[in-house]
Amino acid sequence: MEHTDLLLGHMEDLADKAVKTGCAASRFLTPAEAQSVSARLTRRHDVALSFDGGYDGAERTRAVLQNPDWGEWDRAGLFAVLKAEYRSRDTLGHRDVLGALMALGIERDTIGDIMMDEHFAVLVCLPELGGYVAENLTKAGRVGVSVSEIGLGELPAKQEELTVKTDTVASLRLDAVLSAAFGLSRTKAAGLIAAGRVNLDHQLCLQPAKELGEGSLLSVRGLGRAKLLEAGERSKKGRIFVSVGLYGR
Repeated sequence: MEHTDLLLGHMEDLADKAVKTGCAASRFLTPAEAQSVSARLTRRHDVALSFDGGYDGAERTRAVLQNPDWGEWDRAGLFAVLKAEYRSRDTLGHRDVLGALMALGIERDTIGDIMMDEHFAVLVCLPELGGYVAENLTKAGRVGVSVSEIGLGELPAKQEELTVKTDTVASLRLDAVLSAAFGLSRTKAAGLIAAGRVNLDHQLCLQPAKELGEGSLLSVRGLGRAKLLEAGERSKKGRIFVSVGLYGR
């Protein structure tokens, strides 16, 4: 809670700065942090709030605060985009790249999303870090990498790799959808929720009866992530047809 309070206090300071200077931006926020910031600053009418991670669908974003009377901000100036290439016979993972960045003494909130392709990784960071990372990131894990700065428009489109699963549920309660998504009993699903292992839309949820809607995101520590893609009609027995997408399956 202390971290959230500090973050929201800092965001209020940035909002005040934006009123005076035209625009101010935070470091990269997690989805949960972005939700907290949005809830806090919607009551302010002297600044416009938006979130930008460099491309559509970014998970980690910067909160951009703008005085509406000052015009538009320089969006490209909010980010540096780096491409790390490596040999085709090597294998590199997200954790390898993130670990290498942390080893350089870089703080996590100065780095946005890291996107992995077959022979390269692309990462978004604060603009003041671009040159430092490009010069010093020469290895990730045991794999040598060559890093260069690219334009914001060269960021690859985000691809959601989902394995779609269909089932029926008695209701759209969290425990029911969780059970269907991961093939668990309702009792097991309720136990995971009670143990604090389930996030709903990036926030811890301890309410098994919480109603879900299409687009709801589930994250279960130790099991993975899922999205409720569609809630359809009821069967003759009164159960609801649902379509769930599982990430990385």
